[in-house]
Amino acid sequence: MTLRVPVSALSAGERALDHATSRYLVKVHRSRVGEAFTAFDVDAGLEADAQVLSADPRAARIRLGTPRPAPVTSPLPVTLLWAVGKADKPEAVIRDATALGVRRIVLCTTERTVVRLGERAEARRPRWQSVAREAARQSGRGDVPELVGPVSLAEALALGAGSVAMVLDPKAELTLAQVLAPTPASTPLSVLIGPEGGLDDGELAAAAQAGFRAVRFGRLVLRTETAAVAVLGALLGLADGRT
Repeated sequence: MTLRVPVSALSAGERALDHATSRYLVKVHRSRVGEAFTAFDVDAGLEADAQVLSADPRAARIRLGTPRPAPVTSPLPVTLLWAVGKADKPEAVIRDATALGVRRIVLCTTERTVVRLGERAEARRPRWQSVAREAARQSGRGDVPELVGPVSLAEALALGAGSVAMVLDPKAELTLAQVLAPTPASTPLSVLIGPEGGLDDGELAAAAQAGFRAVRFGRLVLRTETAAVAVLGALLGLADGRT
């Protein structure tokens, strides 16, 4: 498999890479002068053939070919609304959701959300963006999902407007499959997943008022980060089967 290296603002010609990317290319992957790789720009959804001109681990020089649209971009028109978990759970969800092709990840806070990031959210955003970029590289994806939040539940619900919106609720009568059966694969979807302990009755009512249909997903109780991965995997499989 061809090595893929994230490079911002792709354009044909020669250029020096920044320290972090140079180290990744030369130290981590032991690339040498003359070796070829694929450079990709996740913000623009572009990629280009590239060649190492100078294997300096601090400022490697490369030659880029003409950029072209990345062949693999988000296959899943889904917005994931996820109640922020503690510790490294946000990174795990962002990593897995990116690899599964989600287009937008909205981190939100609810009554039972344990973590209250406040101003710390901005400090963590560069790390979250880095996690998404690395997940895109590993999965061969040419773009990254839009990251939003953390925002209030009301703000998150508003972002589901114009889509087929669902909220996971183990007590729901409808199943995920029943809601999706008549839905074309290209239809935008929004899925709300609550925190450990779930959404309270008031929040479920607010979601319903915002147009979110309550659906159940299996009979087992899942951790919030596991539910996110499982649902997105199911949606990806269903979308692939309907294309």
